[in-house]
Amino acid sequence: MERTTATLIWIDAERAIVCRWDGEATGLETVESEVPSHRRSTGHVRHVAGMRHGGGGAAQDAGEPHRLEHLRGFLADIARMVPPGDPLEVMGPGTVHERLAALLTGDDREHGRVREIRSTRSGPLTERQLCARVREFAGAALPRRPVRVD
Repeated sequence: MERTTATLIWIDAERAIVCRWDGEATGLETVESEVPSHRRSTGHVRHVAGMRHGGGGAAQDAGEPHRLEHLRGFLADIARMVPPGDPLEVMGPGTVHERLAALLTGDDREHGRVREIRSTRSGPLTERQLCARVREFAGAALPRRPVRVD
């Protein structure tokens, strides 16, 4: 079954690539995020014998609440780019694509919309692969080049 439109989003914490099939052509848009990267351990951690576990000070969170706040904002920006009626496939490594799919599913439920939303784990894909994937998802035939016979 061929759909008239479909949207595919490849997303991780660094960027999102939104690929849309409009029935005739594909369009791509890349959005870079401002989500800070995970903080890494600095190596040696000093333990003071006189301080009890948990210490007295603020809990150490390695900046995660700040990072998650940025991630929520990034996902909300990407969700606003998706037309509400389009069937959608969300792809990517890690859990960011799952968070976006859950956000869009919840938004659809809240607004009484019903559409197909798939969430698929995927490594990086080229722009050509994304365009082919959204056409396949839409049920459109892939363009074929004529074979030249001499």
